[in-house]
Amino acid sequence: MSGRRSAAVSGSLIGLGSLLVAAAAAVGAVVALPTDPPAALRTASPVQTVAVTERTDADEHQVQLALDTGAPRSVVTSRTGIVTSSSCSTGGVLRSGTEIARVDDVPVIALASRTPLFRDLTLEHRGEDVRGLQQELARLGSTIAVDGIVGPGTLRATRSFLLSHDVPRAAVPDDTIERSAFAWIPAAEATVRTCTAVVGAPVDADGTLVELPAELRGARIEQLPSEAVAGAREIAVGQLRTAVDDNGVVTDPDALTQIGALPEYAATVASADGVPTLPASWVLAEPLEVRVVPPSALWDVRDHHACVQPVSGDPVRVEVVGSELGQSFIRVDPGGTADPATADPATAEPATAEPATAGPATAVPTPLDRVRVVPDTGRSCR
Repeated sequence: MSGRRSAAVSGSLIGLGSLLVAAAAAVGAVVALPTDPPAALRTASPVQTVAVTERTDADEHQVQLALDTGAPRSVVTSRTGIVTSSSCSTGGVLRSGTEIARVDDVPVIALASRTPLFRDLTLEHRGEDVRGLQQELARLGSTIAVDGIVGPGTLRATRSFLLSHDVPRAAVPDDTIERSAFAWIPAAEATVRTCTAVVGAPVDADGTLVELPAELRGARIEQLPSEAVAGAREIAVGQLRTAVDDNGVVTDPDALTQIGALPEYAATVASADGVPTLPASWVLAEPLEVRVVPPSALWDVRDHHACVQPVSGDPVRVEVVGSELGQSFIRVDPGGTADPATADPATAEPATAEPATAGPATAVPTPLDRVRVVPDTGRSCR
């Protein structure tokens, strides 16, 4: 009996051992089979060519605008009496055609004109102050002739404008435009430096209601960038863009007035120690159409020119006009041989219907839609 039990146990052990050997063999076979690495772990093939893209480039440079300033300016009224209300807010914006304050409960309206009103106006008065009033009322939406002469139409339009701004009918004569109805400001919008008028107090002896930042008499770029693409230039300050000359000087008086009305200008002048400067962008007035390639595609870089190697054909000589974030901006030289389909249309040769005649061989245009990333630098484009 015990002999049969021992034989059964031995048989079971032998069977179990056979299973273990078979399993080990199977695992060994699996381990021994060659497997490909996952796609994410495979070594990437090096990129040989890249597509050439196009974009505009304004050749932007950050500069400092040195400001030539005068004394602070005041917004004054010729009206006397008690200040009964004020809409002034320090650091706020004063706009032409809006109420600044009320004196004896009669509104005083801000008015921006090239020449301030310096007199009461009646029929047949002529001058630049008349023209300035007419121009500004027209800009603000009034129907009025701009001829520099006070006529019935000017009286009517001014009276209508004042009445629409809550000036009492008794304070608006039929035959006179009173200077006291308006307070001159230098631009359509001006940033307030200080609110001078005190509600409940008399208008001061000078008639000052508001103080504005110092007058801007001149502005120029402190130091022109040495590496810049040739061409007419503008500066951008905040939302304002205006032209500068070749020396980086703002020459337009209207542009100086607009810069002087910016909140950025007011903040800079108020906190300046010495000559105030304002950060600005110096850009091309007309951005260039450029092509974009990686820097590694360029070789033999000299004097702002370089070579690029199209996928086929000869190397092409290009002008390097700028770079940004690992990209180089290029333009094909006028003497290059770029494909007419991708060349500058302003310099492309017009098509002709005449048959070709025998003559000297001409260069075959080279497509520049793709370039080699690692070109054959042994070939020259010069």
